[in-house]
Amino acid sequence: MNNSVIELLQKLGLTEYEAKAYLALLNTHVSTATWASEKSGVPRTRIYSVLEALRGKGWVKVYSGVPLLIKAIQPTAVFDRVKEDYALFLGSVQSRLQKEASTMMEKFVIKKFNIGLDRLKEEISKAKTVEINNATSVFLKKVSDSFAPDAVVRVLMFPGETKPLIPKATFKQAEIAIVTIIRNKEVPSMSITLDEERTFTAFQDPVDHNFIIDEMLYDECQRCFAGWSSMGWNASNP
Repeated sequence: MNNSVIELLQKLGLTEYEAKAYLALLNTHVSTATWASEKSGVPRTRIYSVLEALRGKGWVKVYSGVPLLIKAIQPTAVFDRVKEDYALFLGSVQSRLQKEASTMMEKFVIKKFNIGLDRLKEEISKAKTVEINNATSVFLKKVSDSFAPDAVVRVLMFPGETKPLIPKATFKQAEIAIVTIIRNKEVPSMSITLDEERTFTAFQDPVDHNFIIDEMLYDECQRCFAGWSSMGWNASNP
């Protein structure tokens, strides 16, 4: 019996005995369990359980009678079903993984919490490109002295905010107000992207007026902010 074929059938999910029995059955129209045992080398004490397993997997048909008659299903039919079952299995796994990935992305946003305004200004001073979205005039006045002389600065102002005099910056007015809730009050939600790689968020506490600065460290979140920035800038008026 061809050992290489047996090994291939084992990779498809058959046991060694099941593979040997199936190959033996392919050489005859119908056969008995005793004949299958003799031709395959599967012990007689095991042959009935092996044939039952093959029937359950769809590799043989068993006809009632005395003795039972067994017929191998042709490989073409078997493999068409195997391919169909495997495609369904892969689809199920893919769907489950996508659901898990979506759940993880919904649950977790990784941040470096409140690095402080001074630290943000240090990072801004090193950047060649600076994009600030939903900016307030107060925030811009706080950070504008940090812009490098050769930096490209693009600012999307929060709706209703007056742009300050910063000659090196290009301004547009946002059409949609993006806010967050701080101490039960809505405050402008600002994002700062440096060199198209690092993204920070900024909020001003409505009570003590200090700025809360977080850095986004999760790649998916960074891409989201980059996408929102691009859409907001392209949709806004000068």
